[in-house]
Amino acid sequence: MTVTVLAIIFIIIVLLVTAVGFKAVIKQGKKPEDINKERCSICQVQYHKAELIERQIGDHRLYFFCGTCIGSLHNELISKH
Repeated sequence: MTVTVLAIIFIIIVLLVTAVGFKAVIKQGKKPEDINKERCSICQVQYHKAELIERQIGDHRLYFFCGTCIGSLHNELISKH
């Protein structure tokens, strides 16, 4: 009898932890209006993806750059020469 009660308590605890974890994962998702938006990797301002230049480093890391930051980097490069 004691083993059955402990098993039921264990199952209830597992279900509660699963529900709390699932809720936390759902909250971390993007809002519908943020689906097509990303942050510039330099200035961290959020833009629509169409306004950003996307570069992939390696197999999985994506960087996004806005026009302002690209212009700033270009000016820095030109001033060094």
